[in-house]
Amino acid sequence: MNPAKFEIGWPTLWRIFIFAAMVGLIYLARGAFSALLVGVVLSLGLDPIVSFVAEKLRIGRLLGTLLVILLAIIVLIAALYFIVPVIAHEAGGFFAHFNESTVTFFNVNVSIPSLANLSNGIGSVVSQYLGTNGSVPVTVTRVLENLLLILAAFIITLYLTVEKDGADKMLRLILPQAYERPIVAVFDRFKFKMRRWLGTQLVLSAFIGVAVGLGMWLIGVRYPLILGVIAAILEVVPIIGPIVTGAVAFLIAISDSVVLAVYAVIFFLIVQQFENHILVPIVMGKSMRVHPVIVVFALLAGGELAGFIGIVLAVPISVLIQEVIDYIAERREKHLGLEL
Repeated sequence: MNPAKFEIGWPTLWRIFIFAAMVGLIYLARGAFSALLVGVVLSLGLDPIVSFVAEKLRIGRLLGTLLVILLAIIVLIAALYFIVPVIAHEAGGFFAHFNESTVTFFNVNVSIPSLANLSNGIGSVVSQYLGTNGSVPVTVTRVLENLLLILAAFIITLYLTVEKDGADKMLRLILPQAYERPIVAVFDRFKFKMRRWLGTQLVLSAFIGVAVGLGMWLIGVRYPLILGVIAAILEVVPIIGPIVTGAVAFLIAISDSVVLAVYAVIFFLIVQQFENHILVPIVMGKSMRVHPVIVVFALLAGGELAGFIGIVLAVPISVLIQEVIDYIAERREKHLGLEL
């Protein structure tokens, strides 16, 4: 019996070379691809809203898109104008109480820079993010590059949203006909899941943020606005996020009173039970939930690889990879079934 031979032909080598070249190109142009991915994800979230506004108000998609984006910018600016100053004002006391509790119970000193040194800390973080060595030309260049990427993401979002199903049409335009059908099929599943996830995540974050802020204010825990914002942000991390928020609220409350800390824990238990057994099944449904392990791993890996933009794109990319794997598994199972 002759041993089986393992041979790699030139077509296979060319495919490997082309794939490696594409990976290298994506890495070199990762900023541009990040802007493209952000634009695609934002357009997927805005498309149903723009369609609803355009149909209800009987205006064109261009005007509807501009109206929705303008309202989103106004809401963001208003939130920054009213919320950020309050958070900045309360941040010093919040960190001081949090540090006091960690020292008391865990003998851990969470060193937080004083407000006097806060500007130096922010400057250091910005310098690390920009990757500059302190020279003015290099700093200005990196700032302009980041602003250009933000502007590019905004323009891509606008173009893809103005035309209904713009992302789908873009894919069909640039893809070779041989690959169009499977890629579009995967993208359709990704699009459906991302739209549901974005919408429901916004609803859950807003509800939990308001509920925690209002609840902490009613029972008398200090810094309810900061705790509400923390709860809204960490809601993106299932299970772990609410636990971390509850632990922070407990440490803040116990610095004033043990009874107050117990009230805070009871409140978070009630909110958690309401969310898990009533709110999530109604708003999201089990089929639309992204596994918590995938979310945590994606956020950590995205932040490690690409910083803030990696965190923003972590969940969409992980969902896309999950849909690709599911599609390949289904096709393989179907193929094996036909052979049997």
